[in-house]
Parts: sequence; structure tokens; C-alpha cells
Amino acid sequence: MKKLTCLLLSVFSMASLNAFSAEKDPNRDNRLETRFVYESRVTIDPDRATVGQSKYGERGIVWITGGDVKGPKIKASVMPGGGDWQLGRPDGVLDLEARYAIKTDDGYIIVVTNKAIIDHRPTKENPDNDYVRSVLSFEAPIDSPYEWMNKSIFLGTVERGPNFKEDPAVIIRVWEVL
Repeated sequence: MKKLTCLLLSVFSMASLNAFSAEKDPNRDNRLETRFVYESRVTIDPDRATVGQSKYGERGIVWITGGDVKGPKIKASVMPGGGDWQLGRPDGVLDLEARYAIKTDDGYIIVVTNKAIIDHRPTKENPDNDYVRSVLSFEAPIDSPYEWMNKSIFLGTVERGPNFKEDPAVIIRVWEVL
């Protein structure tokens, strides 16, 4: 019995290795596919609440005041009252964690959590270039038309809106990883 078990494990291991080796190059350019979900304009309070230096770094909070969400399968309003908790790390990177709610045009409330990093990465062409990427998760009602948002990974970009000084808002674009 012991020999049979060892033989089966050996055959299974070889079959697994062959299955992995038959896969396409994992470093190929098309290893991940995405689908555009929405673009949102999120308005913010220009007066950042500054906590100051904490045990983790420089802590501040930006309050979310409203906005809108528009995409092929979702239209919504950003509900006021959320916040973006920001942490200035010792290495100069800014960690953001925004948590807020949106209300769809058909009346559903969805909680959004958006975790992002901002790293200043100047280039010759753009000395003010910033790397800003995020991972989003959603908490949508079960049995709603938005339940699919509970079941995927989402990636995003964040940038200041046009006329940011006069109209403080950020533009968030979101893609579902397929």
C-alpha cells in the first residue's frame, strides 16, 4: 500500500509539472485582462484634517463631499460623509485608504474601499509625474444588479480633476480584472 501511494504521488507530481510547463509564458504581455467599469468624479473638502506625526507616519484625512459615478453597467452618486485616510510614509510614498458609499440611480447603496499609493516618479518629459494606482473592493447588496462587484478584483487610477484649486475633486477610473 505504501508503494502504491508513493507511485500515485509521483505520477500526480509529474502530471502537475507537465500541466504547468504546458502553460503559456507567465511573463507574457497579455497575462491579465481587464474590463472598464466606471469613471467617477469624487468631490473633496479642500481643508485636509491633519492628525500629524503618528507611530506610522504623517497622518491626515480628506473628507469626501459627493460626486458621481458613470460606467457601462453602473450610474451612481457619491454620498457625502466618507473619508480618505492618508499616511505619509518615511520613504516619501503616500498610502491612501478611502472608504465611502455610492447610491446607484436605481436606489442601491454600495460601500467602496479604495486603497492607493502615490509615489513621485519624475521623468524627462514630465518632471511632475506621479505613480498613482489603487485596488478597490465593493460591498454591494446580494441579489442586486451589482452583486457581481462583490466577486472580482478591481484596479484603478486616481488623478486630480481639472481646475482642482477652484473645484477640488479627483477622477477615479476603475477596471475589473477578468
